[in-house]
Amino acid sequence: MVETILSRNFDAILEVRHLIAIILACLCGWAIGHERKSRNKQAGIKTHVIVALTSALMMLISKEAFLDTSKFDTARVAAQVVSGISFIGGGIIFMRDKKISGITTASGIWATAGIGLAIGGGMWIFGVVCAAVVVIIQLLTHESPLKAQNRQVSIHCLVPDVAIMQKIYDFCHLEDYQSIQVEAKELEDGQYELILRVEHDEEIVIEKIQEYMEEQHSDLEVKKIKFKTEEY
Repeated sequence: MVETILSRNFDAILEVRHLIAIILACLCGWAIGHERKSRNKQAGIKTHVIVALTSALMMLISKEAFLDTSKFDTARVAAQVVSGISFIGGGIIFMRDKKISGITTASGIWATAGIGLAIGGGMWIFGVVCAAVVVIIQLLTHESPLKAQNRQVSIHCLVPDVAIMQKIYDFCHLEDYQSIQVEAKELEDGQYELILRVEHDEEIVIEKIQEYMEEQHSDLEVKKIKFKTEEY
């Protein structure tokens, strides 16, 4: 029985080519994933290797697993990789403080799937070159940690009423500040603690905001100004 199966279906050279394709796809996924891991991104080496391996495997199955049938579609299985990878990419992209993050990592996973399909389809050199291009682009265009940060300033002040909130919000919009948040907390003495949060960069002058707030309300008392720096 075993001899019959081997004699009819086993092709040593073909199986070696399959193994080489799988290993090559894993190496390409490892290279892309290693770069992402070094940037502390959501998807690292394991994710990219598995995506590349699975994509190559699906392409090999799509090409050669149904050759013994009279009518077969070589693209049917491989086509599902594109739709399937969308679920992974969609889970990586998210919004925080009106900023979208994870797009580069998600597109890198998408590219990894395409590279795996190319290698599984026999285009080894093409797949390796594409993997190298993805890694090089991510290395050359990556921002330094100092630039890739969300700098936020919080101004805490006391006001007798919350009517000033809308004026401050409008002022920040006119100044084109980003990620504007204005909150008010009622205190036990009847006053309100007003908290203004805006994204901080070199163009924002804290004294200007503070001066405007004091001009709008003579009884306003600035309690503290806090700075927060967070990598994303």
